[in-house]
Amino acid sequence: MMKRKSLVMAAVAAACMTSFAFATPQTQWEQGQWQIDLGAWNPKAEVDADNFYEPWDIQESSDSKWNFQGGLTYGLTNKWALQYQYYGLKTDANGDTATDGDAQEVNLVYSINKNLAAYAGWNRINNDLTDWSNTNNVAQIGLIARAPLAKNLDIYAKGALGTKNTAIWEAGLGYSVTPDLDISAGYRYVNTELADAGEGGLGLRDDANITYKGFIAGLSYRFGGGHEEEPIPEPVYEPAPEPVAEEPAPAPIVKQDYYLDSIHFGFDEDQPLPAEQAKLDRFVQTAKANPQDTFKLVGNTDGKGTNAYNDDLSKRRVDRVAAYAESQGVPASQMELDYKGKTNPVSTNETAQGRADNRRVDIWQNK
Repeated sequence: MMKRKSLVMAAVAAACMTSFAFATPQTQWEQGQWQIDLGAWNPKAEVDADNFYEPWDIQESSDSKWNFQGGLTYGLTNKWALQYQYYGLKTDANGDTATDGDAQEVNLVYSINKNLAAYAGWNRINNDLTDWSNTNNVAQIGLIARAPLAKNLDIYAKGALGTKNTAIWEAGLGYSVTPDLDISAGYRYVNTELADAGEGGLGLRDDANITYKGFIAGLSYRFGGGHEEEPIPEPVYEPAPEPVAEEPAPAPIVKQDYYLDSIHFGFDEDQPLPAEQAKLDRFVQTAKANPQDTFKLVGNTDGKGTNAYNDDLSKRRVDRVAAYAESQGVPASQMELDYKGKTNPVSTNETAQGRADNRRVDIWQNK
């Protein structure tokens, strides 16, 4: 009977195998950026009791209990990050079954694009039970995805596969309180191996699994590095004064380029930042209100990467802005397209803010 109770309690604890983050999971960062995660979850476990020989009376589930969650992530580069996570493995007794333990994991995370990231890592599970304890090491790989639903509101999902016959998924909503602070709520599910058939005389007719599931919530705070901050005011072009005509007759009217606005982009992105939508719409309105004028679109990048790559990136950024204007009714003949790559910075490329200023498409109005 004691062996049966210990095995059931082991099942409950082993259910808490792997996770990735407890507040809105990040899919993009910059070198030197830190993220702190704090949260709580409310786990409940169910044992794969059908694989035990009869007539054992197997208790199939524990009661849920709130556990502390915490983690720390550091941006090694603009694509790679290193992450540490800790979470408790405590559940309340359902009858005489309860667990007490913890899990610690280390993941290496790669940003594929602003909406998708992949990770791989190692998870050390410490099961601390009455009359039974063990340490379980799990290798895991997974994906994280997020997409905007509304202003400041994202939907996220993540899934992973690991050793010990482990499968994990989690989904929920995240809300950006500020550019540096997120809160989230979701649901998490884990199915993982409990024990092999015939292991230690435990009375198993086949390999047994357990399922872990429950509500999860938390917050994330970021600091340092080069995440986007409020842009500094854009430089305003002042045309040189027209020379005074020597002849008393009025000089012919000569059109000149006047600076209109700059559309900014994220690192290695050709889609304008969401905050730039108002600038795009203002450009469209100005062009449609002045059909006799032409507009020059000049693409630029920051100083990272090769000349050839940045030339192509600046072209894609200009093409993206021009395509949006055409979709809103601005004829292509009213726009002139130019690409400068990384040769025309407006700020230093030695700081994160300077690089953010340089990732832009400048718009000039010829009138």
